[in-house]
Amino acid sequence: MIVFPLVLGSALVAPNTALASTDQAMPALMSVTALTAAVLQEEEEEFVADGTWHGNLDIGLSKSEGNADVETYAIIAKGVREYDVHRYTLEGLWYYTTQDDIRTQRRALGTAKYDQFFMEKTFFYVNALAETNEQALVDLRWTAGGGLGYQWRDDSQWKIKTELGLSYFDERFDNGDERSYTAVRAAWGLETQITSTLKFGHDGEVYPSLDDKDDVYGLASTYFEALLSSNMTARLSWLITYDNTPTNDANGDPLERADNLYLLSVGWAF
Repeated sequence: MIVFPLVLGSALVAPNTALASTDQAMPALMSVTALTAAVLQEEEEEFVADGTWHGNLDIGLSKSEGNADVETYAIIAKGVREYDVHRYTLEGLWYYTTQDDIRTQRRALGTAKYDQFFMEKTFFYVNALAETNEQALVDLRWTAGGGLGYQWRDDSQWKIKTELGLSYFDERFDNGDERSYTAVRAAWGLETQITSTLKFGHDGEVYPSLDDKDDVYGLASTYFEALLSSNMTARLSWLITYDNTPTNDANGDPLERADNLYLLSVGWAF
């Protein structure tokens, strides 16, 4: 950008030496052009993801003996693979608790999602979710659908996105109750690097029914993650699942709408 005014100025001031000045400027111009091309190529290479899986595997364990014999096991996993315009995301939760060798809690949740960017920040997605929760009498809850999303930011400091689409929703309970309907899916996610070793994240999605306004299901995850070493992390998590129309227990009373889970876990980043 600086070379052109210099060449033009030389031509206006000294017409007789314009050709010589231009000849002298050409190597500099070619060097600047080559340098610019190299920088752009480097930036492009950094923008294109490497196509490998990145994520976390976190494990939480606790055990008490004596007056209370309680054991708790928890596994949280998330993996993301990005390549060109494609992004794949897999997440899972498994939680198991026993007291006096009797199972008191058993929960499992898994999600899968594929995003394809057709504009710089806009993408089409398809997703699926499956959940079981013994204490909420959920034999199987699942949903699948698709829609559009927008990536507001995706850099080293912030990752922010929102999504909107439609889903088919189905849930079956241990007491024989079953429901299925078409629902709107609204989802969001953000992650920020507070310091070089501390990260904050929040993700959520909600499914309001198009058939009955009272049928609303949602889930959200909020966490702080500290980097302990190059690959080891510690995470404090709060996970909540919400069912606005829970089924009834054996006495005919409705169960709680919200299930909260608080976890302190140690994990590995990959």
